[in-house]
Amino acid sequence: MSRPVTSVFLTAALALAAPAIQAKEASLLPANFINDTGSVERIESGEHLRIYSQQVAAAACFFYNGIDTEHSAEIMNEARTGFDVHLAALTNGDETLGIIGGEERRKTIVQLEEIKALWSEMAQSVDALMTSSDDSSAVNVIKDQNMPLFELTNILVSDLEGQYANPVELTQADVLTIEIVGRQAALTQVIAKNACKIWSGRDSAEILQDLDSAISVYETSLNALLNGMPEVGLAPAPTDEIAAGLTQVLTDWSEIRPIIDAIKGGSISEADLTYLFRHMADEMHTLEDVTHQYVLLSKKQY
Repeated sequence: MSRPVTSVFLTAALALAAPAIQAKEASLLPANFINDTGSVERIESGEHLRIYSQQVAAAACFFYNGIDTEHSAEIMNEARTGFDVHLAALTNGDETLGIIGGEERRKTIVQLEEIKALWSEMAQSVDALMTSSDDSSAVNVIKDQNMPLFELTNILVSDLEGQYANPVELTQADVLTIEIVGRQAALTQVIAKNACKIWSGRDSAEILQDLDSAISVYETSLNALLNGMPEVGLAPAPTDEIAAGLTQVLTDWSEIRPIIDAIKGGSISEADLTYLFRHMADEMHTLEDVTHQYVLLSKKQY
């Protein structure tokens, strides 16, 4: 039986407490003694990799099944290009993204190399699928490898949070919030991907369970980000701009949820599936923007 969502949040909060203890002495240093090399930007780039792992899989499913092909190709290419950009930034640095200097920690370098190796295979399959939309071998590689890639990027994000969280630059509350809102963006694509799988005839109990689990976390997290969850240290939306973004996502979601319920209960029209795909992509982009707003807000506090 899966743990309640609240327990998931609480576990995340406790896991993030360790780096704060380890960095206690650093918190005594004046802020101007700290050389910011892009700690929070590195975490944000890690979040992007996690999002792209699911964005490319969702878009590939829609594209392969002939659903909204022009838009799904655009979304797939966005993930294809973005993954390369942020992986290179984390590896070598990218001042345009606020990441100063390449990664120096050996453990993280190894993780990035593992991600690069798996992504390389998927990227080749994306290119092949874009060339030939009925390439079943290519889509099968994407189908089989996207969750292992998601898990690798998930571990990377967690380790980056522990590695770069520093009370002088980035509080544990900042890290927890960025973790949750970044995961939300990835979940939009998990939901879209599984909805596409079910629509295309793959309605196994496992896929239905994955969809239900993603929906549960997504809905609980949206309300927590907007209104706060004090028991795990999550504050309500701190600015009007962030609140407006989260409210827009919640409004969009309320329109999409009946379509998802219809998919689980039987078939829906291709037009409704297209509507779902486009709105989940819109929600993803809004949540990416909200993530960046939290990143900027965390830097203004110091």
